[in-house]
Amino acid sequence: MPPFSSRVYLLRHGELIEQGVLAGQTDFLLSELGRAQLHQACNELTNIELVQSSTLKRCSEFARSFSHAQQIPLFLTDQLREFNFGDWDGCKYDDLWQQTDSPGLGDFWQSPWQVTPPHGESMRDFYQRIATWWQTLLIDIASNRTQAQLVLTHAGVIKQLLGIICQLPKESNQQNIFSIGYGKLICIDIYIDDSDKAWPRIVF
Repeated sequence: MPPFSSRVYLLRHGELIEQGVLAGQTDFLLSELGRAQLHQACNELTNIELVQSSTLKRCSEFARSFSHAQQIPLFLTDQLREFNFGDWDGCKYDDLWQQTDSPGLGDFWQSPWQVTPPHGESMRDFYQRIATWWQTLLIDIASNRTQAQLVLTHAGVIKQLLGIICQLPKESNQQNIFSIGYGKLICIDIYIDDSDKAWPRIVF
């Protein structure tokens, strides 16, 4: 098939109603500012053909309203959910830093590939979840010739995706060089060549 170009917009959810928490997979809602941040981010988006979203409410509620307003399909998936911090999920950062249990949050931040949160997700499983979703996305784009789509997700997910696109060593924790603010939109152009190979690039 002839080559073509597609565009994927990665959008982090807006500000949460709860502040200073390790949100993870806890289903917090957005604040009024958080909802406004998403509307502003999407104000000038055109030609979106599909919306994909994490199933967590801080992403999915806006995704539903946007897809309904634009009359375009919506696909909700657990693959786009944030990292599962297990027993730390939803806790205040201040409380977590004061805990003396082992492993602690500090241990995880320093060595996320060696330390798994109690009853949480391993970084290896998280990476594989995101990498699998990304490869499926590229195959779907090549098959369906999707011109543009919006993906609502979380900071941890976007950092992993940017690391994959930039071909960073996955166990180096270099993904943390990226800082993704609330309601921030990142554009990825994807060129599909005549052999259906995908060539993504980050557009600033």
